[in-house]
Amino acid sequence: MNKNLLMSIGIVALVCTFIGVNIVAQRALSGVRVDLTQGRLYTLSDGTRNVLAGLQEPVNLTLYYSAAASSDVPTFKAYAQRVVEVLREYAQVSKGNIRLTIANPEPFSDTEDKAVAAGVVGLPLGRGQERFYFGLHAVNSTDKADVIPFFDPRREDFLEYDLTRMIYLLSEPKRTTIGVMSWIPLEGSPASPMTSSRGTPPMRINEQLKELFDVRVIDREAREIPADVNVLLVVHPKNPIVATQYAIDQFVMRGGRLLLLVDPLCEVDVPAGMNPMQAMNTPRSSDLNLLSTLGLELVPGKVAADRQRALPVTVGSQARPEQVDFVAWLSLGSDQADRNDPVTGQIENLNLATAGILRMKEGAKTTITPLLKTTADSMAIDAQQLAFMPDPKALLATFKSGGEPLILAARVTGLAVPSTFGAAPPALAPGADGRAPEPLPVDRHLASSKGDINVMVIADVDLLSDRLWVQEERLGPILLGYRKAADNGETIIGALDNLGGSSDLLSLRARTRAARPFSRVEQLRRDAEQQFLQREQELQARLTQTEQKIAELQRSRADGQSSLILTPEQQAELEAARQAQITTRAELRDVQFQLRKDIEGLGTRIKAVNILLVPALVGVAALALAGVRAARRRGERLRASATG
Repeated sequence: MNKNLLMSIGIVALVCTFIGVNIVAQRALSGVRVDLTQGRLYTLSDGTRNVLAGLQEPVNLTLYYSAAASSDVPTFKAYAQRVVEVLREYAQVSKGNIRLTIANPEPFSDTEDKAVAAGVVGLPLGRGQERFYFGLHAVNSTDKADVIPFFDPRREDFLEYDLTRMIYLLSEPKRTTIGVMSWIPLEGSPASPMTSSRGTPPMRINEQLKELFDVRVIDREAREIPADVNVLLVVHPKNPIVATQYAIDQFVMRGGRLLLLVDPLCEVDVPAGMNPMQAMNTPRSSDLNLLSTLGLELVPGKVAADRQRALPVTVGSQARPEQVDFVAWLSLGSDQADRNDPVTGQIENLNLATAGILRMKEGAKTTITPLLKTTADSMAIDAQQLAFMPDPKALLATFKSGGEPLILAARVTGLAVPSTFGAAPPALAPGADGRAPEPLPVDRHLASSKGDINVMVIADVDLLSDRLWVQEERLGPILLGYRKAADNGETIIGALDNLGGSSDLLSLRARTRAARPFSRVEQLRRDAEQQFLQREQELQARLTQTEQKIAELQRSRADGQSSLILTPEQQAELEAARQAQITTRAELRDVQFQLRKDIEGLGTRIKAVNILLVPALVGVAALALAGVRAARRRGERLRASATG
C-alpha cells in the first residue's frame, strides 16, 4: 500500500480518536469542575457553602450584562467572565436553590426596562443613549429583592463576600438579636435649628448591623437587658448609672455574650450642638466596672502609641504640605492580631485612633486571651497630650519605645465568674427629686455566672467611625456602595457573629484578583513607550536648535528689514525643521506599527501553542503511555508462555 495513503489513514484515525476521546470525556466528566487558578478564584469558601446548604427556598438571580457592548469597555470584559463563572458555581453548589438567568439588556428593549426597574445602573458609552449594564438582581420566594447596581472591578477582591451576603440576607434565616447600648450617636443625630447643628448621618457600621442582625436599641439607663437578646454591644459606656451597670453584669452572669468597646479618649464623642473647641474640654473617656471582674483594666488616661504601625497624616501649610507618622493613630496588620482566633484570624488591616491599653490584673479568675497588640516599638502616651490639637511631629520626636507590646483587645472566658456586685443587688441612691427608686429584684440575682462567659473587649471606640475604614463609591450622583479601606467593620460584625454562634459570613474575606497581565506584552509596550519618549525628545531638541539658529540669523541681519520677514536662509531652516518634524512623526507611526505587529505576533504564537502544540503534546504523551502499556502486556504474555 502507498506509504502516503497509510500516513493519511493514520492521521484521520488519530483525529477521529482525539474527537472521540473528547466526546466521551465530556459526557463522563459532565458537571466536574477543576479550579487551577492561582488563589482558587472559582472555589467557594466553606462559609459560602454553608449559606448555600442552608437555603430552604430558591433564590432567583438575574445577571444583566451587555455582552455586545463589552468590547467598548474591555476593562469589564474579563471581570464579567469571572462573575458569570462564579455565579454558575453558586448555582451548582446550591443544588438547584440558586436559579441563575443571564439577560442581555439591548438598547430600548424590554430587558433594558426590567434592568432599570430592578435598580441596575447603566454606564453611558458616549454614543447616543446606549448604556453598558453589568449588575445583579436577586429575588427570593416571598418577592424580597436585593440588587448589586453595577459590578465594580475595584471590588473584585470581595466578589464572593458581596454575593454570599446578598443570598444570606434573602434566605431569611433566624437572625441573631443584637442589643445595642451606645453613648455615641451610631444612628446619627438630627439637625437642630436651636444650635444651628446640621446633624450627622448614621454610621455605616450601624447600617450593616441592621442588614445582618435583628438590632434592638437599649436605653442607656436600662435596668434590665431583654431576655431575647443574644449578644449585647456596649459602646463607650460613659459614667453609666449603677442600675445599668448591674443590668450588664447580670446579662453576662446569665450567659449572655458581650462585645464591649471602651476608650480613654474617644474622638467621635462630640455632643450634639457642641463645637469642636467645647468638645476638647469635655471628658471623653469611658469605662465599666465589669472590666475589673473580668480581670482587665483600662489603663487610666493613657493612649497606645506605636512607631512601626503609625498612620501617616499631612501637616504643614497648603503650600508646603508634609507627611508625618502620627503615632497615636494605628494601622494594625496581621502580625498584631491573634491568628488562632476566628474573629481576628484573618485581619489584614485595622485602623484605630487614640486607642487605650488593656492590662491584665493579678489573681483574675478568668482566662484572658489578647486579640490585638501593638508591636514592641510602642509606648503609652498621656491622653491629655492628644486632647488639644496634638502635634504629630512633636509626638514622633519625643517618642521613646517601651520595648514591649501593649494589649488593645482581648477575649475573656471562664466558669463560675463572680458578679461585680457580690451576693446581692446594689442599693440605688435616691434620684434628683429625693425619692428612692424601685429596688432591684433580689430573687433573680446571680452571684456568679451560670455557665461559661464569653466577652470581647476592644480598647477603642473610634474604629467605628466611617473615616477610618469606609469610603463611598459613586457613579456620578448614584451611590454604588461602599469601599472598605480597612477591616474595622468586618471585625465588629465578625465579633458579633462569632459571639452569636454564626461564623459563615466571618469566613469570607478578600480573594485575589482574576486579572493576570501579560508580562511580555507589557514589556513590549514599555519598550515602545520608551522609544516614543526618545523620539519626542529628539524632535524637541531639533526644533529648539532650529529656533535658536533662526534667532541668531535675525540678530545678525544688517539690511535693516523687518524681523518679521524671513530671509531665504531662515526660510530654509524653517523648512528643514518642518521636514524633520514630518520625518519624526513617520518614525513614531512606524514604532506604533511595530508595537502592534510584535503584540499580534506574540498573540499568534500563544494561540498556536494552546491550539496545536498542547493537544499534540497530550496526544504524544497518550500514545507513549499506550505504547508502554502494550509493551508491558507483551512482556507479561511472554513471561507467562515461558513459564507455561
